[in-house]
Amino acid sequence: MKSKYAIKTLCISLIVFAFAIKVNAQDSTKNHQTTTINSLTKIKAYLIGIGIEREQKVGNQSIIYFGGAIESVVPFFPMQPFGASDALMIDYSINFSPLVYLGFRNYYNLLSRTKKGKATKNNSASFVGLEYSLIAPILIHKRYTSNFVNSISPVWGFQNNLSKNLNLELVIGPSFQTDFTKSRVSALAKFGFSYLL
Repeated sequence: MKSKYAIKTLCISLIVFAFAIKVNAQDSTKNHQTTTINSLTKIKAYLIGIGIEREQKVGNQSIIYFGGAIESVVPFFPMQPFGASDALMIDYSINFSPLVYLGFRNYYNLLSRTKKGKATKNNSASFVGLEYSLIAPILIHKRYTSNFVNSISPVWGFQNNLSKNLNLELVIGPSFQTDFTKSRVSALAKFGFSYLL
């Protein structure tokens, strides 16, 4: 009998907790809506990588950003036979590389999020943009023969503000990469959290 009582109590507690979170989220969005973006400085922790980034507002919905990071580099295009390397002479494995990057983002759905009553604090919105990265030689792979790699990527992504100083971020897009002797098409994918300074 005690286990039935405990299960009922747990279920009721979860329902009350979920309702309280929903009410709190609705109240907080009223105070955190805007149709313009903010300049932000962020420490980023990706799924595999860390970095620092500055978003500088250049318009009501546009920013330029720049940063540096140590990120994972996962080569997979073009496909080569088993045991071969890709166009930049890297085996198919996860490697880490320092990089610097800069780009442009346009947060295109701030107004529609505001009209729907969703929070837009700390640039919580979807965006499109263009990113340029300069990737240094890989840190842990001895066979990496290329020097620096230039990467240009059209990107789509979103930021979602989780708390006062914490954002969830996703950025994806195709990437054209070259060291000016070899080139390849790859993908850019970043998923993780940003701590806002």
